[in-house]
Amino acid sequence: MRIVDAHHHLWDTRRFRYPLFDRVPALNHPFPIGDFDQIASAAGVDASVCVEAASAGIDGMAELAWLRQQADRSNRVKAIVAWAPVEQPELPDYLARITALNDARIIGVRRSFEFEAQDFPSRPEVVRGVCRLAEAGLSFDLVLFHPSLKAAIELVRQCPEVSFILDHLGKPPIREHELQPWSIRIAELAALPNVVCKISGMTTEAEQKSWTVDDLAPYFHRAVECFGWDRLLFGSDWPVCNRAGGYDRWLRAVEQLLAGVAAADRTKFFTANAVRIYRLPTTGRIGREM
Repeated sequence: MRIVDAHHHLWDTRRFRYPLFDRVPALNHPFPIGDFDQIASAAGVDASVCVEAASAGIDGMAELAWLRQQADRSNRVKAIVAWAPVEQPELPDYLARITALNDARIIGVRRSFEFEAQDFPSRPEVVRGVCRLAEAGLSFDLVLFHPSLKAAIELVRQCPEVSFILDHLGKPPIREHELQPWSIRIAELAALPNVVCKISGMTTEAEQKSWTVDDLAPYFHRAVECFGWDRLLFGSDWPVCNRAGGYDRWLRAVEQLLAGVAAADRTKFFTANAVRIYRLPTTGRIGREM
């Protein structure tokens, strides 16, 4: 089976300074498209969604220009999730600038909630901004730590026309081996029809040097229980996953977690859901194999 990687990054620390990476030396060097293509090819990845890293502290529009150049050099990157200042008054102008690029690969936006107050996703200015995305035909990737899930549920409820994609299962407390209250919140979120979930970023939320598949399994199976196979997507979170064993080890763990899963559901998880949700082109090999 071929794979759509619905979540990876690219960045260039020679061109931009990402203040967040000052605290993470393993990430504080360039990860360009050539590096990703080499790893993705070996893993059987035919198509991918490149997600912004401007949340690490750089100008979002400058990053988007660079990401488009990188995507131009690859047949693999089919979609881009750009950064956008969803809570700021300049959001309409910012979205207009994105629209003016006339680049069909820009299918959604993201603005990290990870280092904001727990109630930040449900603040009125955030809700107003995110609701505007439906008019622009853009989805919204949710990236946050699990204590913010309650506020994220309120955001999703108030923006029923927006398509939401939860990154990294809402970053559950895998390292602490705790399921609650994440398990309750993920069920509440999954009850809303306009949100899906990426199986990604799990290993970096676990004990990075010593995690096992058994550590990940309760969170993976809870996500399957809540979202079902029609609303789950595979993502690598490369190169962040390199902090916890890398791409190949993550993919092998996912294969173990999928043991016994029907072929049709595996196809949804690895390919079809990402194509549908991120509106990827279905020409070429990936289209034929669906």
